[in-house]
Amino acid sequence: MITTPSTLQVNLPGTTNLLWIAGFFVLAWLISWLLRRLVRRIINLSKFARRGRITSPERAHKLQVLIGSLITFLTFVVAITASLAMFIPTSTLIWILGLFSAAFGLSAKPLVSDLLAGMGFLFSDTFDIGEKVEFEIVGNPIQGVIEQVNLTTTILRAPTGEEFTIPNGEIRIIRNFSRGKFSTVNISLHVATVDLDRCIDTLKTLGDEIYNGQKDLIDPWQVISTADLATTKVELNIIARAVLGQGADVKLRLIKQIQERMKEEGIRLID
Repeated sequence: MITTPSTLQVNLPGTTNLLWIAGFFVLAWLISWLLRRLVRRIINLSKFARRGRITSPERAHKLQVLIGSLITFLTFVVAITASLAMFIPTSTLIWILGLFSAAFGLSAKPLVSDLLAGMGFLFSDTFDIGEKVEFEIVGNPIQGVIEQVNLTTTILRAPTGEEFTIPNGEIRIIRNFSRGKFSTVNISLHVATVDLDRCIDTLKTLGDEIYNGQKDLIDPWQVISTADLATTKVELNIIARAVLGQGADVKLRLIKQIQERMKEEGIRLID
Protein backbone atom coordinates (compact mmCIF):
# COMPACT_ATOMS: atom_id res chain seq x y z
CA MET A 1 0.00 0.00 0.00
CA ILE A 2 1.27 3.49 -0.96
CA THR A 3 0.45 6.67 0.96
CA THR A 4 0.68 9.93 -0.97
CA PRO A 5 1.60 13.26 0.64
CA SER A 6 -2.08 14.22 0.61
CA THR A 7 -2.96 11.04 2.58
CA LEU A 8 -4.61 9.61 -0.57
CA GLN A 9 -4.39 5.82 -0.37
CA VAL A 10 -3.94 3.93 -3.62
CA ASN A 11 -3.79 0.16 -4.02
CA LEU A 12 -1.35 -1.25 -6.57
CA PRO A 13 -3.08 -3.18 -9.38
CA GLY A 14 -2.75 -6.93 -9.42
CA THR A 15 -3.55 -9.49 -12.08
CA THR A 16 -7.08 -10.00 -10.74
CA ASN A 17 -7.73 -6.27 -10.65
CA LEU A 18 -6.50 -5.86 -14.21
CA LEU A 19 -8.93 -8.56 -15.32
CA TRP A 20 -11.74 -6.78 -13.52
CA ILE A 21 -10.81 -3.49 -15.21
CA ALA A 22 -10.75 -5.16 -18.62
CA GLY A 23 -14.15 -6.68 -17.86
CA PHE A 24 -15.58 -3.27 -16.91
CA PHE A 25 -14.51 -1.72 -20.22
CA VAL A 26 -15.65 -4.69 -22.31
CA LEU A 27 -19.04 -4.58 -20.59
CA ALA A 28 -19.23 -0.80 -21.12
CA TRP A 29 -18.48 -1.23 -24.84
CA LEU A 30 -21.07 -4.00 -25.19
CA ILE A 31 -23.80 -2.02 -23.39
CA SER A 32 -22.98 1.09 -25.43
CA TRP A 33 -23.13 -0.86 -28.70
CA LEU A 34 -26.48 -2.47 -27.86
CA LEU A 35 -28.09 0.77 -26.66
CA ARG A 36 -26.88 2.73 -29.70
CA ARG A 37 -28.41 0.13 -32.01
CA LEU A 38 -31.66 0.33 -30.06
CA VAL A 39 -31.70 4.13 -30.27
CA ARG A 40 -31.08 3.98 -34.03
CA ARG A 41 -34.06 1.66 -34.51
CA ILE A 42 -36.33 3.80 -32.33
CA ILE A 43 -35.44 7.00 -34.21
CA ASN A 44 -35.99 5.27 -37.56
CA LEU A 45 -39.55 4.50 -36.46
CA SER A 46 -40.32 8.21 -36.86
CA LYS A 47 -40.69 7.65 -40.62
CA PHE A 48 -44.01 5.94 -39.84
CA ALA A 49 -45.33 8.95 -37.90
CA ARG A 50 -48.25 10.94 -39.23
CA ARG A 51 -47.51 13.60 -41.77
CA GLY A 52 -46.16 16.80 -40.25
CA ARG A 53 -44.46 14.95 -37.38
CA ILE A 54 -41.87 13.02 -39.43
CA THR A 55 -38.34 13.72 -38.28
CA SER A 56 -36.11 15.19 -41.00
CA PRO A 57 -33.04 13.10 -42.00
CA GLU A 58 -30.66 15.80 -40.72
CA ARG A 59 -32.34 15.98 -37.32
CA ALA A 60 -32.59 12.18 -37.07
CA HIS A 61 -28.86 11.86 -37.78
CA LYS A 62 -27.99 14.49 -35.16
CA LEU A 63 -30.20 12.77 -32.59
CA GLN A 64 -28.51 9.45 -33.29
CA VAL A 65 -25.05 10.97 -32.92
CA LEU A 66 -26.02 12.90 -29.79
CA ILE A 67 -27.72 10.04 -27.97
CA GLY A 68 -25.04 7.58 -29.08
CA SER A 69 -22.29 9.88 -27.78
CA LEU A 70 -24.08 10.36 -24.46
CA ILE A 71 -24.54 6.62 -24.03
CA THR A 72 -20.89 5.93 -24.84
CA PHE A 73 -19.72 8.69 -22.52
CA LEU A 74 -21.87 7.57 -19.59
CA THR A 75 -21.04 3.87 -19.90
CA PHE A 76 -17.29 4.50 -20.03
CA VAL A 77 -17.49 7.02 -17.18
CA VAL A 78 -19.13 4.30 -15.09
CA ALA A 79 -16.41 1.85 -16.16
CA ILE A 80 -13.63 4.32 -15.26
CA THR A 81 -15.27 5.12 -11.92
CA ALA A 82 -15.65 1.43 -11.08
CA SER A 83 -12.01 0.85 -11.99
CA LEU A 84 -10.77 3.75 -9.85
CA ALA A 85 -12.93 2.57 -6.94
CA MET A 86 -10.78 -0.55 -6.76
CA PHE A 87 -7.71 1.54 -5.85
CA ILE A 88 -9.11 4.74 -4.27
CA PRO A 89 -11.46 4.86 -1.27
CA THR A 90 -15.07 5.58 -2.26
CA SER A 91 -15.36 8.74 -0.14
CA THR A 92 -12.19 10.19 -1.68
CA LEU A 93 -13.31 9.26 -5.18
CA ILE A 94 -16.68 10.98 -4.71
CA TRP A 95 -14.91 14.09 -3.42
CA ILE A 96 -12.58 14.16 -6.46
CA LEU A 97 -15.45 13.70 -8.93
CA GLY A 98 -17.50 16.42 -7.24
CA LEU A 99 -14.60 18.84 -7.28
CA PHE A 100 -13.87 18.12 -10.95
CA SER A 101 -17.54 18.55 -11.92
CA ALA A 102 -17.81 21.88 -10.10
CA ALA A 103 -14.60 23.19 -11.67
CA PHE A 104 -15.66 22.11 -15.13
CA GLY A 105 -19.14 23.62 -14.73
CA LEU A 106 -17.78 27.01 -13.66
CA SER A 107 -15.06 27.22 -16.31
CA ALA A 108 -17.25 26.06 -19.19
CA LYS A 109 -20.55 27.67 -18.18
CA PRO A 110 -21.29 29.33 -21.57
CA LEU A 111 -20.43 26.15 -23.46
CA VAL A 112 -22.55 24.03 -21.12
CA SER A 113 -25.45 26.48 -21.51
CA ASP A 114 -25.24 26.34 -25.32
CA LEU A 115 -24.93 22.55 -25.27
CA LEU A 116 -27.93 22.00 -23.01
CA ALA A 117 -30.04 24.44 -25.05
CA GLY A 118 -29.04 22.69 -28.29
CA MET A 119 -29.98 19.32 -26.84
CA GLY A 120 -33.32 20.77 -25.80
CA PHE A 121 -34.00 22.10 -29.32
CA LEU A 122 -33.14 18.74 -30.88
CA PHE A 123 -35.33 16.72 -28.53
CA SER A 124 -38.29 19.12 -28.42
CA ASP A 125 -38.26 19.74 -32.21
CA THR A 126 -38.83 23.47 -31.69
CA PHE A 127 -37.61 24.26 -35.22
CA ASP A 128 -36.02 22.37 -38.07
CA ILE A 129 -33.85 22.93 -41.13
CA GLY A 130 -35.62 24.88 -43.89
CA GLU A 131 -38.16 26.56 -41.59
CA LYS A 132 -38.60 30.33 -41.40
CA VAL A 133 -38.19 31.61 -37.84
CA GLU A 134 -37.54 34.74 -35.81
CA PHE A 135 -35.26 34.68 -32.76
CA GLU A 136 -35.28 37.30 -30.03
CA ILE A 137 -31.59 37.83 -29.22
CA VAL A 138 -30.88 40.35 -26.42
CA GLY A 139 -33.97 42.33 -27.38
CA ASN A 140 -33.17 42.32 -31.11
CA PRO A 141 -35.29 40.18 -33.46
CA ILE A 142 -33.37 38.15 -36.06
CA GLN A 143 -35.42 36.60 -38.86
CA GLY A 144 -34.41 34.05 -41.47
CA VAL A 145 -34.40 30.43 -42.62
CA ILE A 146 -32.73 27.68 -40.57
CA GLU A 147 -29.75 26.15 -42.40
CA GLN A 148 -28.09 24.13 -39.63
CA VAL A 149 -28.94 23.08 -36.09
CA ASN A 150 -25.84 22.05 -34.14
CA LEU A 151 -25.38 21.19 -30.49
CA THR A 152 -23.93 24.58 -29.57
CA THR A 153 -24.99 26.92 -32.40
CA THR A 154 -27.78 27.46 -34.93
CA ILE A 155 -27.05 28.78 -38.43
CA LEU A 156 -29.68 31.23 -39.75
CA ARG A 157 -29.80 32.71 -43.27
CA ALA A 158 -31.33 36.20 -43.26
CA PRO A 159 -33.64 37.41 -46.08
CA THR A 160 -30.88 39.83 -47.16
CA GLY A 161 -28.43 36.95 -47.63
CA GLU A 162 -26.10 37.23 -44.64
CA GLU A 163 -25.47 34.28 -42.35
CA PHE A 164 -26.03 34.42 -38.59
CA THR A 165 -24.27 31.98 -36.25
CA ILE A 166 -26.30 32.12 -33.04
CA PRO A 167 -25.25 30.43 -29.76
CA ASN A 168 -28.12 28.22 -28.65
CA GLY A 169 -27.87 29.52 -25.11
CA GLU A 170 -28.75 33.04 -26.34
CA ILE A 171 -32.05 31.97 -27.92
CA ARG A 172 -34.94 32.78 -25.60
CA ILE A 173 -38.01 33.61 -27.71
CA ILE A 174 -38.72 31.72 -30.95
CA ARG A 175 -41.31 32.67 -33.54
CA ASN A 176 -41.81 29.88 -36.07
CA PHE A 177 -43.58 31.06 -39.24
CA SER A 178 -43.54 27.58 -40.79
CA ARG A 179 -45.75 25.96 -38.16
CA GLY A 180 -48.74 28.26 -38.10
CA LYS A 181 -52.23 27.13 -39.04
CA PHE A 182 -52.99 29.97 -41.47
CA SER A 183 -51.70 33.21 -42.98
CA THR A 184 -53.59 36.43 -42.34
CA VAL A 185 -54.57 38.66 -45.27
CA ASN A 186 -55.40 42.32 -44.54
CA ILE A 187 -56.72 44.68 -47.20
CA SER A 188 -57.77 48.30 -46.61
CA LEU A 189 -59.89 50.44 -48.91
CA HIS A 190 -61.60 53.83 -48.70
CA VAL A 191 -65.07 54.55 -50.06
CA ALA A 192 -67.36 57.56 -49.95
CA THR A 193 -69.82 57.56 -47.04
CA VAL A 194 -72.77 57.67 -49.44
CA ASP A 195 -71.59 54.39 -51.03
CA LEU A 196 -70.97 52.63 -47.70
CA ASP A 197 -74.09 50.43 -47.57
CA ARG A 198 -73.78 49.37 -51.20
CA CYS A 199 -70.08 48.69 -50.79
CA ILE A 200 -70.58 46.49 -47.71
CA ASP A 201 -73.28 44.44 -49.45
CA THR A 202 -71.04 44.04 -52.50
CA LEU A 203 -68.06 42.94 -50.40
CA LYS A 204 -70.12 40.37 -48.48
CA THR A 205 -71.49 38.88 -51.69
CA LEU A 206 -68.06 38.88 -53.30
CA GLY A 207 -66.52 37.31 -50.19
CA ASP A 208 -68.91 34.34 -50.34
CA GLU A 209 -68.28 33.89 -54.07
CA ILE A 210 -64.50 33.96 -53.68
CA TYR A 211 -64.58 31.58 -50.72
CA ASN A 212 -66.64 29.04 -52.66
CA GLY A 213 -64.29 29.21 -55.64
CA GLN A 214 -60.95 29.88 -53.91
CA LYS A 215 -59.33 26.82 -52.33
CA ASP A 216 -56.64 28.92 -50.61
CA LEU A 217 -59.15 30.69 -48.34
CA ILE A 218 -60.02 28.94 -45.08
CA ASP A 219 -63.27 30.87 -44.50
CA PRO A 220 -65.12 33.90 -45.92
CA TRP A 221 -63.49 37.24 -45.19
CA GLN A 222 -64.72 39.74 -42.61
CA VAL A 223 -65.38 43.40 -43.30
CA ILE A 224 -64.85 45.79 -40.39
CA SER A 225 -64.50 49.54 -39.93
CA THR A 226 -63.54 51.80 -37.03
CA ALA A 227 -63.90 55.08 -38.90
CA ASP A 228 -66.17 57.97 -37.90
CA LEU A 229 -69.23 58.01 -40.14
CA ALA A 230 -69.37 61.82 -39.88
CA THR A 231 -66.53 62.07 -42.42
CA THR A 232 -66.95 62.06 -46.17
CA LYS A 233 -65.09 58.77 -46.58
CA VAL A 234 -64.89 55.54 -44.64
CA GLU A 235 -62.00 53.09 -44.32
CA LEU A 236 -63.01 49.45 -44.60
CA ASN A 237 -60.69 46.63 -43.54
CA ILE A 238 -61.02 43.20 -45.09
CA ILE A 239 -59.56 40.40 -42.98
CA ALA A 240 -59.21 36.90 -44.39
CA ARG A 241 -57.44 33.69 -43.42
CA ALA A 242 -55.50 31.90 -46.14
CA VAL A 243 -53.68 28.59 -46.24
CA LEU A 244 -50.33 28.83 -44.48
CA GLY A 245 -47.67 30.34 -46.73
CA GLN A 246 -50.15 31.53 -49.39
CA GLY A 247 -51.05 34.89 -47.85
CA ALA A 248 -49.05 37.09 -50.23
CA ASP A 249 -50.40 35.42 -53.40
CA VAL A 250 -53.97 35.38 -52.10
CA LYS A 251 -53.80 39.07 -51.20
CA LEU A 252 -52.83 40.07 -54.75
CA ARG A 253 -55.68 38.04 -56.24
CA LEU A 254 -58.21 39.45 -53.78
CA ILE A 255 -57.18 43.06 -54.49
CA LYS A 256 -57.63 42.48 -58.22
CA GLN A 257 -61.06 40.89 -57.76
CA ILE A 258 -62.23 43.65 -55.41
CA GLN A 259 -61.19 46.38 -57.85
CA GLU A 260 -62.95 44.63 -60.74
CA ARG A 261 -66.18 44.15 -58.78
CA MET A 262 -66.23 47.73 -57.49
CA LYS A 263 -65.76 48.97 -61.05
CA GLU A 264 -68.69 46.81 -62.23
CA GLU A 265 -70.92 48.15 -59.43
CA GLY A 266 -69.91 51.73 -60.08
CA ILE A 267 -68.42 52.20 -56.60
CA ARG A 268 -65.42 54.51 -56.62
CA LEU A 269 -62.50 53.72 -54.37
CA ILE A 270 -60.92 56.78 -52.81
CA ASP A 271 -57.15 57.11 -52.41
